[in-house]
Amino acid sequence: MRLVIMTDLDGCVLDPETYKYDKTLPLIQRLRKQGIEIIFNSSKTRAEQLLYMDRLGLKNIVFIVENGAAIYIPKKKVSLHIIKYNTKCRDHGDYYVCVLGKTIDEIKNMLSDIIEKYRDHIIWMDKITPRLFSELTGLPEDEAVLALKREYSYLFVPKTKDRATIDEVLNEIRGRGLNIQVSGVGISQINGDHDKGKALLLLRDIVKDYRDAHIIAMGDAMNDAPMLKVADTGVLLGVNLDVVKAIGRGDLIVVNNKGSLAWRNILARLTGNYDMVVRG
Repeated sequence: MRLVIMTDLDGCVLDPETYKYDKTLPLIQRLRKQGIEIIFNSSKTRAEQLLYMDRLGLKNIVFIVENGAAIYIPKKKVSLHIIKYNTKCRDHGDYYVCVLGKTIDEIKNMLSDIIEKYRDHIIWMDKITPRLFSELTGLPEDEAVLALKREYSYLFVPKTKDRATIDEVLNEIRGRGLNIQVSGVGISQINGDHDKGKALLLLRDIVKDYRDAHIIAMGDAMNDAPMLKVADTGVLLGVNLDVVKAIGRGDLIVVNNKGSLAWRNILARLTGNYDMVVRG
């Protein structure tokens, strides 16, 4: 059976602190030579993922952006006939894009009164500069520019430290039927009703090759749980009992450590590339 790797980027392919990929690149190059396909399924934007596809030498791959909001499928992987009969999909240059989420403009319109109401307490995305984003995340400022090219999500950063006010904002946003991903660096991401698992299932519905493949999904955080739950094999990097509970499967592979080296070592073992395991 054909093997496919569907993976998060931050904290998996990329080092969680430095965003370097020197530890994972050798295995990625080996997997390419072996014909094992890699699919990105990340909270990163389309612009960010295209950058890392180029850096990692991954051309014409399927990639899923902004926590499952949209799937980009190279045209040579699927026929126009199939796409025409899926109302979620449309032509987008060298790709077909299949959209599960709301656009950033739709989200902003749904939140316009909330944005105005809490302007003194929240830095909304329109006021988040590349410099501020870089300071909060550790990304280089030029990459922060790409991270702010959101198409299907809207960001905010609390100004206030008052927990009651923050909870009030979160509840009002969720009351509009939107989801929120709260990160550990202070930036929260507002999305529509989509997730990484729904994107995986839609991809399989559209392209028969993925229904017939064995998909190994790899992630390290709560937003990865839906993907790890529905993949053929789910791999969680780092012991997080809340995430394990959310995934709810007895055959989940849990790796003690997080980060790019942990990603490389477990994936090398799962693909039979034991010589690529870094000891010690």
